[in-house]
Amino acid sequence: MLQFITKSSPRFSVSEIARKAIDGGCRWIQLSAAAFDSDIAVLKSVAEELIPYCQEADTFMVIENDVDLVDELRVHGVFLQDASRGTVASAREKLGANAVIGTAPRTIEELMNLRNLDVDYVSITPELACAITYDTESGQVTQDIASGYKALIEAMRMRGLDLHVVAAGAISPDLYPSLLEAGVAGVAVSDAIADATDPMEATRHLIELLSDARESTYR
Repeated sequence: MLQFITKSSPRFSVSEIARKAIDGGCRWIQLSAAAFDSDIAVLKSVAEELIPYCQEADTFMVIENDVDLVDELRVHGVFLQDASRGTVASAREKLGANAVIGTAPRTIEELMNLRNLDVDYVSITPELACAITYDTESGQVTQDIASGYKALIEAMRMRGLDLHVVAAGAISPDLYPSLLEAGVAGVAVSDAIADATDPMEATRHLIELLSDARESTYR
């Protein structure tokens, strides 16, 4: 599944880019606080504008960090940049069992500490996925990215962490087949859509690539 994380653009408003992504077939929008310079009033206004658009297109909307705003607007869920146990548990208590909760662990330890918490997905960068085999002296990842995700997902399952893993960051679409084969559930993008000449067409292209990758992986 393709997730679009909103960002500002000199050519389109955040709302316009989000609508173009939805029109291109994206069914998972994350409203990033950074896209609004952390201005909660503006974020709320855009969210209210997009809610009926998302409902009509059957599109998930999650809002970064602001659990109270998610509860007020009754959108699908929240994405927490803070992956600490207390923050995650507090969000679940506030939003209830039906809300979608995602988070972004910054270290392997922080990821593994999510065990026994009600989290729906984790957003994992290639750097974190390959952290175990990261060479601190050279500053280079010592194995390919897909293998890193596969090893990490296997380690998670061994520790009872059966969470959906979303690959996030500057990841080449050429890696989509190997990422899906490794067990990744989706890919999160921002620049690839927001900075595209035609965000709607860029979204369609990425979804097509993911679809082709899934077909080749599970054929």
